Amino acid sequence: MTDITEKNLFFLTGALSRKLSNQADDVFATVGLSSSHALLLWLIRNNPNIQPSELANQMQLKPSTITRLVQKLERQGLVDKRSEGRATSISCTDEGEDMAVDIEQKWEQLIQQKREKLGDRYVEVLSEMISNAIETMGEE
Repeated sequence: MTDITEKNLFFLTGALSRKLSNQADDVFATVGLSSSHALLLWLIRNNPNIQPSELANQMQLKPSTITRLVQKLERQGLVDKRSEGRATSISCTDEGEDMAVDIEQKWEQLIQQKREKLGDRYVEVLSEMISNAIETMGEE
């Protein structure tokens, strides 16, 4: 790496994000989902009747992006979306519940692979630092 890339926060975080996302996408391709769809399905399973705004908040995505992601899961028969007045809630179908169990195992395997490669403490500290940075920058 050149000096400008090895000390550039924007480049480094983007590069890390792309690398991790590509690895996760490869794993979840085996169930026909992207890593974003897999995480979304897992969140819906663990938060039945969750509202799209809460999903957007948890995933750090725009509501319009959540809408598109949910629509794909709906088309695949993995989630149901219900509207009551202005409120919308999303839950897993039986098929979505089954897939979410498999997804959870795959997430755990991915994280374990990173722990084996980088070390438990490294993964823990890096995750905490990134989480804190996201939270701090959210206040800007």
